[in-house]
Amino acid sequence: MDFLKPNYPLELSNRAKLLMKLRKDPKMVGMMKAHYACAPWDFVKDWGMTYDPRNVERGLPAEIPFVPFDRQIEFLQWLTQRWEAGEGGLVEKSRDMGVTWLAVGWSVSMWLFRPGFAAGFGSRKEELVDKKGDPKSIFEKIRPLVRMIPKEFRPEGFNEREHSAEMRLINPENGSTITGECGDNIGRGGRQSAYFVDEAAYVERQERVNAALSQNTNCQIDISTPNGNGNAFYRKRHSGKVKVFEFDWRDDPRKNQWELVDEETKKVTKGVGRDSPLGAVYPWYVKMKATFDEVTVAQEIDRDYNASAENVFIPAKWVRASIDAHIRLGFEPSGTKVVSFDPADVGDAKARLYRHGSVIMDCSEMKTGDIRDALPWVVDYAMGKRNGDGLDAFVYDSDGMGAPIVKLSIQDKFDAKEIPIVHFHGSGEVADKKSECVDLNKTNGDAFANYRAQTAYSLRRRFERTFEAIEHGVYQDPDTLISISSQCEGVTNLIAELSRPQRKYRGNGKILVESKPEMRSRGVSSPNLWDAANMAFAVDNVKAGKPIRIRFESEWS
Repeated sequence: MDFLKPNYPLELSNRAKLLMKLRKDPKMVGMMKAHYACAPWDFVKDWGMTYDPRNVERGLPAEIPFVPFDRQIEFLQWLTQRWEAGEGGLVEKSRDMGVTWLAVGWSVSMWLFRPGFAAGFGSRKEELVDKKGDPKSIFEKIRPLVRMIPKEFRPEGFNEREHSAEMRLINPENGSTITGECGDNIGRGGRQSAYFVDEAAYVERQERVNAALSQNTNCQIDISTPNGNGNAFYRKRHSGKVKVFEFDWRDDPRKNQWELVDEETKKVTKGVGRDSPLGAVYPWYVKMKATFDEVTVAQEIDRDYNASAENVFIPAKWVRASIDAHIRLGFEPSGTKVVSFDPADVGDAKARLYRHGSVIMDCSEMKTGDIRDALPWVVDYAMGKRNGDGLDAFVYDSDGMGAPIVKLSIQDKFDAKEIPIVHFHGSGEVADKKSECVDLNKTNGDAFANYRAQTAYSLRRRFERTFEAIEHGVYQDPDTLISISSQCEGVTNLIAELSRPQRKYRGNGKILVESKPEMRSRGVSSPNLWDAANMAFAVDNVKAGKPIRIRFESEWS
């Protein structure tokens, strides 16, 4: 189907032809029921109907066949895998991706063809779960879908008045049910085969809901756009303990058309998909930016958890601009090669990061074990980089409780390989105190509370320059930029963490980075990959046999 110019009469005609075949051969009905029980995505594709009042202004009917695009089919298959495995999942989505409709279609299919199946739906307010006549409510999506199913697939003996009460739908033929709950009642209604928490990031007491559902279902599916980084949905999304399905707006064929204008010839090149050339624009996205404010676009369309965060050291839009910036701006990784290591505190993930010049080539986390388990994980990694890539330096956080163990365990190994070790003392004194930090019109000593804040500011400036280069296509020195390879193992968590720490000020006006205890107090986990990036970019100009020199922002300005 052409999703920009859908031919719904043709789709309905094809469905009518399939229905005629079924009615000519009743045996096929039983075969199709057995198939749909195992492949609910095909049921949604073959018979799903949806309602969109916006179609009226386009000269289309409001009730239309639900024809899922490729990413939506992938979601229905992912959903089936989660249920079959008896595990939960989380859906991080851009707005208007049809995810609730998909969850409804999948649940109705299971309700029809899986005896004893029990689906649950919960949301923050009752009217979002079930409000008669309101198509925004979940059950007013379910009821019309059931009405429009061909009679060959409807439950025998089903009567809507009898079997469709408020927040409840019963299949009298096989005993399956679909029920709804709201607010603090979510998870209180008994056991479910699968449970969907719609707009989960906006539910008021998320921890309470999660605790209740943990006792009642093996397959809890949280669905939401982001709502900041201080809630249980955010923590679950980045915990590494739950399967995550991402719905990006560029997955939607109604939105992912891009255009590139040659400034000299004015020739317009058009394309489709996520991978657009530098300078290309997506007209749909341009329209959204013109219609909505910056925070709404970042949070609900770009799925940015830090969109509304104040005083962050590195704004989220700068981070997004840096992804594969070296490819988009046309420069190769070159220069100093550094592996950094954040031993982290007890109970936190350990982080390692590798950068080549201005490009973060790799990063990952170790979420289990203690410092002694993490040492071979990072040392062997660094040794491999030395042998294969000619590593210039290894830098680690020397402030934490695990620092003495790190030093004792690695010194001889790295000395033997002639790999310089940098002991990053973030809480230590500012370097080059009397040198001026031009952007702040102060000396380094007057501007920064400690060394960590000083290096963080230099990292911030790299991202700012990169954002300006991507936005305007002009830059002078790639050595002063930063790029994050999209191929990094931990790229998703790194992107999230880079805009996590806030910029704080002491009583004397000096800048410092929000501490990890302060972050935990607002429900945000430690930014271990952020720390690894900050340390890695503090090391520069390594020369054999000479001390390692730290480059600061004042030298670039």
